Amino acid sequence: MKVTDLTCYVASGLLYVKVDTDEGVSGFGESSPMRAEILVKIIQEIIKPQIIGSDPFNIERIEENVMRKHYKISGQMLAAAYSGVEIALWDARAKFLNQPLYNLLGGKYRETIPLYGSSMSRDLTHDQEVEKLKEGIEAYHFGAVKIKVGSRYGTGLPVDLNDDAEKVRRVREAIGPNVRLMIDGNSSYTYIQAVQLYDKIKAYDIHHFEEPCPYFDIEAYVKLAHTLPVPIHVGEQDWNIFTFRDFIARGGCHLYAADPIKCGGLLSAKRASTLCRAFGINYVPHNTTRGIGFAAALHLAASTPECNSYYEYSIEKHNLRGQMVKSDFKVQDGRIYVPEGPGSRH
Repeated sequence: MKVTDLTCYVASGLLYVKVDTDEGVSGFGESSPMRAEILVKIIQEIIKPQIIGSDPFNIERIEENVMRKHYKISGQMLAAAYSGVEIALWDARAKFLNQPLYNLLGGKYRETIPLYGSSMSRDLTHDQEVEKLKEGIEAYHFGAVKIKVGSRYGTGLPVDLNDDAEKVRRVREAIGPNVRLMIDGNSSYTYIQAVQLYDKIKAYDIHHFEEPCPYFDIEAYVKLAHTLPVPIHVGEQDWNIFTFRDFIARGGCHLYAADPIKCGGLLSAKRASTLCRAFGINYVPHNTTRGIGFAAALHLAASTPECNSYYEYSIEKHNLRGQMVKSDFKVQDGRIYVPEGPGSRH
């Protein structure tokens, strides 16, 4: 089987990739849509020439041809662009073999995955946030939810820790003691701001604190992970095995979240999960989509023992990505079923 063509599909909030083969089998993947117009140029001008004529089963060699040959421009943009192509190659392989994708990634370790309802808004009042979460819990019976705190990538800018704490308090009182509550700073705080915020909210039983400090500041994460009595979650921005290694081996987190549509694809994500196993922490593949990338990450979670935590499920309305899949994902009692059928079944 040889790759004969590669096509990108771009719409508001998504970037999908299709690879065609000489066997009549096509595979589909998804890249993070951040600056999609640049990613498309990278895919078409840098990656496509390296994969046309290649065998999708030679995925290690393809990755080397793309990522190592172009190491002078390595970084998250190249990794995110390659992610969509790599996922599409996995999809084509699985379809060619008439197997669900999880069988190529290690087999079905679990059939269902627990979800948390993820609210990604920062522009709502506390009342609106509470109502949104309650609607999600009622609709999906989530056992956990996550909210945003901070200003997003604040890096020391003034923050209103009292307002952040008030939001956490209001949400905890609304959802009750039995639903787990997670918070996501998106790089909002300095180390000391993160410590101060946790001191204000520690009574509200926080299940994990995601990306409190700038995502690249490993020193801050090592201190946080050894200071705060709450699991620290990081990794969604990371894109190579050496960064994976440094955060995990140095004890900078308790939950690691390399994202298959950002980090270079499923093979790279599997490497992150292996490091997690070696150092006794959980791997939680980050993904906020509801489409092709989401399906691929579900297969990854289904086949990976280290994925022993809740999986993110966006509760944002009017989700375009969710309209681009052939069928709805089966969600029942706060758990999602792994898609069946050939490929990732998107």
